[in-house]
Amino acid sequence: MSIQRTNSQSRVQNRHSDNATTHESNESTFKNNKPIPIMSSNTHMRTSNGILLKKSQKLLQSSEQKRQVAHDKLKLMRHIFTNIMPVDRLTDALLALGHDTRKDINYQDFLIEHELIESSGTFVGLLDFEHYALLVLEYEEKLHTEEEALRRLDLKIAFECFDLNKDGTVDANELSTLMNILGLPITDQEAKEMIDFADHDKDSLLSFDEFLVVLTQISTIDVP
Repeated sequence: MSIQRTNSQSRVQNRHSDNATTHESNESTFKNNKPIPIMSSNTHMRTSNGILLKKSQKLLQSSEQKRQVAHDKLKLMRHIFTNIMPVDRLTDALLALGHDTRKDINYQDFLIEHELIESSGTFVGLLDFEHYALLVLEYEEKLHTEEEALRRLDLKIAFECFDLNKDGTVDANELSTLMNILGLPITDQEAKEMIDFADHDKDSLLSFDEFLVVLTQISTIDVP
């Protein structure tokens, strides 16, 4: 499903006040797999169970992008989420989605970046479903970016191993050997054709960036 922007109003009742305040909304959240209006004032709200946390500025900016969420994934996220979630349960919720934050050395930075913990490291406040869902999507995007960076690094190391004279390029023979090592076997002739395709400076050699162009053309490897 897409998280789409909408222009409507939502009414939020402050339980510690007799006045209901109407907020103009430019964002959307999930309800029955469809976008619904949400509050855009981004201020803390006090509920009977504690303080509902505001979204970080970075999360608000990310929420403006349309993101596709599979129906089964959204259903699982809703199953894990129970009404209002204490922020310290986010780790368990991510684990239930297959993300073990104990193995993520940058998870603490993620929490700080999105204003989910105090400077002392203490978790504070509550998350509504939209806040939780956007955090899950943001965390998965972070993991994807890190995985792509590691994949690129692995390819760079492999490329340099076959760059025998260390001039930052490989020829057709080296490319053929390298592709076979990567599990993408090609013939010497195919290697020459690939070089002709991606060799922008026409020196019959491939730089690392040109090599990445080749990979995106002949495989499902998604290299930025």
